[in-house]
Amino acid sequence: MPELPEVEVVRRSLRRALLGRRVVAVTAQRVRLRAGIEPQEWLAVVGQRLGSVERRGKFLLLHLDSVVAVLHLGMSGRLLVRPGDAPTAPHTHLVVGFDGGLTLHLVDPRRFGSATVVPAAALASVPILAALGPDALGSGVEEAIARAAASSRVPIRNLLLDQRVVAGVGNIYATEALARAGIHPARRAHRISSARLARLAAALRAVLEEAIAAGGTTLADGGFQDAAGNTGYFAVDLEVYGRAGLPCRRCGMPIQRLVLGGRSTFACRRCQR
Repeated sequence: MPELPEVEVVRRSLRRALLGRRVVAVTAQRVRLRAGIEPQEWLAVVGQRLGSVERRGKFLLLHLDSVVAVLHLGMSGRLLVRPGDAPTAPHTHLVVGFDGGLTLHLVDPRRFGSATVVPAAALASVPILAALGPDALGSGVEEAIARAAASSRVPIRNLLLDQRVVAGVGNIYATEALARAGIHPARRAHRISSARLARLAAALRAVLEEAIAAGGTTLADGGFQDAAGNTGYFAVDLEVYGRAGLPCRRCGMPIQRLVLGGRSTFACRRCQR
């Protein structure tokens, strides 16, 4: 799943390619994504100019003249900017044509993403956005984690994945931040000291910023690409994620794989407590 760094990388590449361009055509299929695409809804963007591209957690917001396109890439979604005469890839559910001959394609094989259009004046009342916690690269993250952890008996990895606590964190970067902070992902949140939670918040920011600088994480399946089709290379810097059985980069002990909340996570039993 694209997480905050990947979505931020896509945001920047969309801004470079499309900012200031006007929408001239839309081809939308009525497909059952997490929030289904409504073709009539998307026709409202025709004739409008893209004024800014914003990210909130894992959501992308394309601000046009009077409406905002709210996009989430789900598990496998990609947004690709292509020439107008480029062929349409399989699993393309939305094509937005811009002046100057460029098109924006939403490709989502697993259909866990979403693509909706809302009036700009109603953006603040969109429930899924209003429910988000502070952005993981914004202010108040340390306080938000500490506040949620104080009364939570869930594993700390699971708490970090709750978008109501901190927005934008997914399994890869939660796992990596915990490794850097020396905290085992299965440790109950309420049993972690405030000093260790502060280290975790700092580690989280650091790993997210480094991943953005590396263009995101493209795993062996090659799934993630930015809007220009570039892959990220942060995978080479992963300390524990996806490295089950391989030696810890710090102590040499084999990395452990465990399942929390139905999802795999990874840790060093010696370095993380």
